[in-house]
Amino acid sequence: MTRRYERMEDVPDNILNKLGRFVSNVGGKTFVLRGLPPEMHGGVLARYSRASTGLQLTLINEFFDDNGDPIEGKGSELMDRVLNAFGDDSVGELEGIHVGIEDISQIGTKFIEDRRIGGSPIEQSTRYVRYNKKDEQGRWRYLRPKEVFEAGFLDKFEIVNNRTFEVYSEGIIKLSEHFKKQLPRDSFKITIERNGQRTEVNKDNLNSDNEKSAFNTAYNFTIRCAALDVGRCILPSSTLTHLGVFGNGRYFSNLISFMKSNELTESKERAVELEGELKKVIPTFIKRNAANPQLAHINKQMRNLASDLFRGITPRDDRVTLVERAGVYNDEAVSSILFPYTNISLQQIVDIIRNLRDEKKLQIMETYIGSRSSRRDRTGRGIEAGYPLTFDLVGCFAEYRDLERHRILTQQRQDLTTQLGFIMPSEMEEIGLKREVEEVVALMDNLNTDLKHAGIEQAAQYATLFNHRMRFMLGMNLREFQHLVELRTQPAGHFSYRSMAMEMADKVKEKYAWTEIFLNFVNYSDPGNKISRAREQSRIAGKNLARNIDGSLDL
Repeated sequence: MTRRYERMEDVPDNILNKLGRFVSNVGGKTFVLRGLPPEMHGGVLARYSRASTGLQLTLINEFFDDNGDPIEGKGSELMDRVLNAFGDDSVGELEGIHVGIEDISQIGTKFIEDRRIGGSPIEQSTRYVRYNKKDEQGRWRYLRPKEVFEAGFLDKFEIVNNRTFEVYSEGIIKLSEHFKKQLPRDSFKITIERNGQRTEVNKDNLNSDNEKSAFNTAYNFTIRCAALDVGRCILPSSTLTHLGVFGNGRYFSNLISFMKSNELTESKERAVELEGELKKVIPTFIKRNAANPQLAHINKQMRNLASDLFRGITPRDDRVTLVERAGVYNDEAVSSILFPYTNISLQQIVDIIRNLRDEKKLQIMETYIGSRSSRRDRTGRGIEAGYPLTFDLVGCFAEYRDLERHRILTQQRQDLTTQLGFIMPSEMEEIGLKREVEEVVALMDNLNTDLKHAGIEQAAQYATLFNHRMRFMLGMNLREFQHLVELRTQPAGHFSYRSMAMEMADKVKEKYAWTEIFLNFVNYSDPGNKISRAREQSRIAGKNLARNIDGSLDL
């Protein structure tokens, strides 16, 4: 570009008019960028740190041609210099992108949702969406893992999972009828506004077609959610779902590296697919995404160490344990490091680590670190240990999927397994399907065992069900704990994680009585109520009526 402008007042009107296509408030001090070519949003923002002019002049002077049109590739050129040549990682967060990742397994979603910083995922919900439909080929929607196929277990895997989906499909129909009896239509009410007053009305007091439609939508949604909340107990971990993610460049770069380094084939393959699509839009932001070749080696060595240390120990299975502080920092770190590689509780690990020689603790830490060639070879999440509040939790996979989404904390999980047992909802017996569910649980347990004996222990995680118990840990400070338990005890939440969060709050208040003043909004109402959504849907129906919103779209 031959001409550079010192002031906005010097810029010709024709260029200012074109600038208006990309800047919401031309000449203003606060504005939104929009519609620029790929990577130019991040490129021009990155110039803030080194350009003497404001962003709008920088855009005109450095990223537009003489006619005021964006120069293709200009943003990528700058980002390549700043991000990849200079190594300024923070500018990798200046470009964001929306991504859809479809037909990924329930375990596969954890590869993505487990990355905490810079990404915002949203997942197709097993609480709202029925999973009783087959794909275009007439097959139930679950992943057939490559490891299972190569080990010669695909036929058995399909037989077990097909039976699981058959029982699930029958179950949600019967559960719907069951909950209609528990909450008859005659007993259901919605909250609406009449004559400036909020009032509850039942089906006999509806005055218009809109009110009738809102009532039917709220009632049907309540029943469906109650049925799906219980029925998903036997969905397999291989069930396919859809995931949407908004993330910045740094997030996606780290995510792809992590997924490429994972031991499961599904993760590696989806990483390559994701990289290919992101290269079409933000190629410069994701250049640094190489797999860590030693991660699998570290994991294998850590599993061997944990096996030797904890052989013969029977795992405790208390639902909620507020873990005692080890008292020595490195004991907490070593215990946290070992947690994902065993099946015993964190408290059991702490009790054993306290008595180890310092040389053995150092060996464990050195094994976990591996060989670091640069600062980018970051050590795993285990060394985040040392929180004032650390919980060892044993709940079903369904509970973990909700609590795992909290980010301002440290969470680690152990491998999914059938060894800790299955939580049987009482409703499955009440609708006459207990025997069928027990059949499915036994089939899945046998399959899980076969896969482990075949040497594909990581892929054996696909042979588990939503209500198989698993162990995970959460470490946090009091402020995050306040957020978690006050949010996760609200009546709209799933009954199982609601009761777990209530128990967590009780454990903390029992040990630290002074914390009660910070936990004002823990909701202890109806912890086992499967249709607690009724009141929420009553309110939503009224809001939708007032705003003329058609809530039936959610059905």
